[in-house]
Amino acid sequence: MADETTKIAFNPQPMGKPIQYERVLWQARFAPCGQWLIGVGQDQTIQRWKISEPTTENESGATLAAPFAGHDGWVQNVGFHPSNGRMFTADSWGRLSCYPYQSEAAADPIWTNAHAHEGWIRSLVVSADGKLIATGGNDAIVRIWSTDDGKLVREWPHGSKVMSLAFTGDGSSLVTGDLPGMIREWKTESGDEVRELSATILYQKHNNQECGGVRRLVFDPSGQRLAAVGQKEPNGGFATGMPCVLVFDWQTGEIIRPMPVGDKDDGFAYDVLFHPAGYVMAVSSAFPNKGPLWCWRPEEETPFLVEKKFSNGLSLSLHPDGKRLALLVADAPNANGRPLNGGDYVGGKSKLHLLMVT
Repeated sequence: MADETTKIAFNPQPMGKPIQYERVLWQARFAPCGQWLIGVGQDQTIQRWKISEPTTENESGATLAAPFAGHDGWVQNVGFHPSNGRMFTADSWGRLSCYPYQSEAAADPIWTNAHAHEGWIRSLVVSADGKLIATGGNDAIVRIWSTDDGKLVREWPHGSKVMSLAFTGDGSSLVTGDLPGMIREWKTESGDEVRELSATILYQKHNNQECGGVRRLVFDPSGQRLAAVGQKEPNGGFATGMPCVLVFDWQTGEIIRPMPVGDKDDGFAYDVLFHPAGYVMAVSSAFPNKGPLWCWRPEEETPFLVEKKFSNGLSLSLHPDGKRLALLVADAPNANGRPLNGGDYVGGKSKLHLLMVT
């Protein structure tokens, strides 16, 4: 059992009512400046909230600003330049774009590439120095782009669908997670493969259907640990698996701790972060009201929190001040055979919980 100090480490306090959005958002991220919260999702738009100190009139401190348009399909990823006010977004039709996220009014892209990839861009990540963007997706190619103008810097074949990406802190290596559950380190300058780490517990082939994959990769602030998220022993379909995070020792490549949480039909872990207090926080989602949020110290054998009231979590983002957390949850009805309502299918909705975490 965790000690009392550990138990108190995550004690989220809602900052007023959650932000409601009428469609499903896939990801919501605080910008590095701390003044904006950006949400991207299924309706092709980029939603923006201006963040300020909470008041009696505006308990969350979030004010909706004009959205950005210009994408062709689902927008599943957003990344930020660390200092110049630019953000980068990618969609399921292969478009990669750069926007000025601090614009008070709606703005067109600074640059855009409608054919950055052939089909779905599954992951996008920006190097710590802000010079490079890496992308990968269903076409099994890794591409490196200049953040300045969107020009291609280099590319290399991956051999399998690229589901997730992470730069090392110094930018010398790019780490990829693929559908078959392999994590690979590549030299950014050359595209040479350095090594492989196995996360195959997150993959299974079931009746000729490939299931699972490494859905997200995140380094801790020190760069010494790597978290890989997905679904333990997926067994066909969307939700038939247990949400799982694997924490690796980056130097040795060994797994420090597998962190499976929930039931066998709780779906995927979709996002993870390393909290400054030293624990891992992750969210998961499957069918309505499935998939818990959990907190787990890699040094301990069990999680110290499994919270089901925040089910259907898709993303987590810690504010630069370390005190506020944006937790995105979505109510997305099952598309297979769901009933019509007045002749139309009922779409999903999203909530953004803004929480104080200290």
